[in-house]
Amino acid sequence: MNKWRCNVCGYIHEGEAAPAECPVCGVGPEEFTVFTEKAEQKQPGKRWKCTVCDYVHTGDTPPDSCPLCGVSAELFVLLLDESISLTREAVAEAGIDTANSAMDKISYGLYIVTSIKDNSINGQCCNTVFQLTSKPLRISICLNKRNLTHQYVMDSGVFAVSMLGTEQTEAVRRFGYQSGRNVDKFAGIEYLSGQNGCPILTNCLAYVEAKVLQTLDVGTHTLFIADVTAGRMVANEEALTYSLYRSKKG
Repeated sequence: MNKWRCNVCGYIHEGEAAPAECPVCGVGPEEFTVFTEKAEQKQPGKRWKCTVCDYVHTGDTPPDSCPLCGVSAELFVLLLDESISLTREAVAEAGIDTANSAMDKISYGLYIVTSIKDNSINGQCCNTVFQLTSKPLRISICLNKRNLTHQYVMDSGVFAVSMLGTEQTEAVRRFGYQSGRNVDKFAGIEYLSGQNGCPILTNCLAYVEAKVLQTLDVGTHTLFIADVTAGRMVANEEALTYSLYRSKKG
């Protein structure tokens, strides 16, 4: 009996062959590789990051297209993982290519951003949620224009943010590796509607509701600046970060 790991979302399948479709993110068997602890430790090949959705591909060359957002290979950048001695020459030779690897060391949280449009709800995983000011209580989120949640927030002007705990990696896969255009991400999970109508995960650590005050077009994404209108602490536990999630994948 083999173990097969999805290269996109980290789902592990046990069987003689890879599944016809990943039950978490929906990719086909070509995105599965045989998983062993030794292979996990070695992590062979170069790492390429999609500059649109941050998907990381391992291989000698970037993929023909991103399995998450669909962009072509030219929008992937090589992550330079080797350590160096920081010298004057290294500083002088630095550029955008080397900066992309540096950006990989910025720490992020992982959150579920949800919104509503008419009677339809949707949500996505997001790592760009941050507080701007305390008085007034104001936050910002940054969403990819390709995402359905982006459309909902843009149209309704409201959203909610559910903060995740360290053991809630399944929520990242549910809300981050499939589109609400194809599946109901809320099927089979518990949630409540907030005061602004946006869904809130009942097992979250905390949540806030917000009303959009201003938007800023930043190319592939939109930056939403919003006033917090309500929120609560639910469980006083450690929050999930992107770095911790990557260490738990697989």
